[in-house]
Amino acid sequence: MGMAMIRRCLCWCLLTLVSVAHAGGVFWTDRGASQLKRMNFDGTALQTISLSGAVSSPGSNIRGLAVDVPGQRIYWADNGADRLLRANFDGTSSVILHTVTGGNSFPADVRLDLGNAEFYWCDQLRNRIQRSTLGGTSVTEIITTAAPTGPYFMDLDVAAGKIYWGDFDGGAIYRANLDGSGRETLLTGNNKTRGVGVHPAEGMLYWINRDDKKVHRCPLSAFASGAIALTDPAVQTLYTGLDTPHGLVLDIPARKLYWADTGGNAGTGNGDRAVSRGDFDGSTPMEVLATGTEPWDVDLDRRCASYAEWRLRCFRRDASAAQTDPAADPDDDGLPNAVEYALDSPPLHASGSVFAGGFLTTGPVAGAPYHAVKFRRRAGTSDLTCVVQVSTNLITWLGSAAEPQTTEIEVRPLADGMEEATVRTLNPVSGYTSHFLRITVAVGP
Repeated sequence: MGMAMIRRCLCWCLLTLVSVAHAGGVFWTDRGASQLKRMNFDGTALQTISLSGAVSSPGSNIRGLAVDVPGQRIYWADNGADRLLRANFDGTSSVILHTVTGGNSFPADVRLDLGNAEFYWCDQLRNRIQRSTLGGTSVTEIITTAAPTGPYFMDLDVAAGKIYWGDFDGGAIYRANLDGSGRETLLTGNNKTRGVGVHPAEGMLYWINRDDKKVHRCPLSAFASGAIALTDPAVQTLYTGLDTPHGLVLDIPARKLYWADTGGNAGTGNGDRAVSRGDFDGSTPMEVLATGTEPWDVDLDRRCASYAEWRLRCFRRDASAAQTDPAADPDDDGLPNAVEYALDSPPLHASGSVFAGGFLTTGPVAGAPYHAVKFRRRAGTSDLTCVVQVSTNLITWLGSAAEPQTTEIEVRPLADGMEEATVRTLNPVSGYTSHFLRITVAVGP
């Protein structure tokens, strides 16, 4: 049977939603209160993380923040004692990873490269970017003389081997290889860069313009011929009228961006002393999620253990029940919200990159082809079932959780609570004129 006869379909069914389990959420540093915070994606269930272990306080001048979801750990910087620290999500097993000796130091932001088990940070006063193992050993200088007034906030594109960072007071944004070579100036004229985030798949750079009280973005292609100015037509302004915006993190599957606001100009703009979020294109008003004393930086645990939690992550808090219903398709891309939830695709932005791929493989019968499908799905949920069914006529479909017609031959963990499943039929497809697979998604008990 030729590949032309292999077809794949994606369908869905819905059951009554029940229990709400929680997996992910938003982490942030409150510098003014010397506290680490955690909350749901919509700002509810705000809690302070109590530390135990090597330290019982996160520090007197806490700054950058990075979340290690697989390891269930948070990393942060404390400029009060010039050190880098780590603790479990629940605050236990706190450790001091590295202490900068000699004074005149300002650890300002941290980022993780989990694939290579490395930990990056920028030191504004020493004007360098460094990295170490996740345990704080083998400290290496990556970039020296990083910016005229020192590096401040950064992001990694590990797949492309790039690091991005901003200039504390100079207003420029830079890029280099992860080993420090190939340095480039991308943008000039920003008014204090206070957050940098890159979206590699869409080739987009996001950043915060603190004293102009704005959030911007620009296609990476605009930097192909060298540095551009903030006034370049390629630069887009997403949100304005903020107070003193700071750290920035992107939720790419949900197409949301989160930022903190220190409130340094309290009363002169929106979102002061709060953590807020908005859309990648700035198409809806910002949402103020939670307030603090002096929010400084923010990072995400993007896992969702239930549809209810995913809804909080992907939709505005004032979204209507009709828009967020599992059967709804608000972006009109043919995928209802239930399927978007299962595949971790954006419910408000049409996307065709999440479909399954069908192919022929081997099986127990030597020399006989088996129909298989590979697809992404959400793992560790309380309310999601994905079943691959088979058909020879697109009318009668066989296969259920109780009576499967397929078997999993590989499950590969992915980031953010997702996994890639490869499933093949129990029986070979030899002798069939046509053979089809489809994935059914059930949300409910």
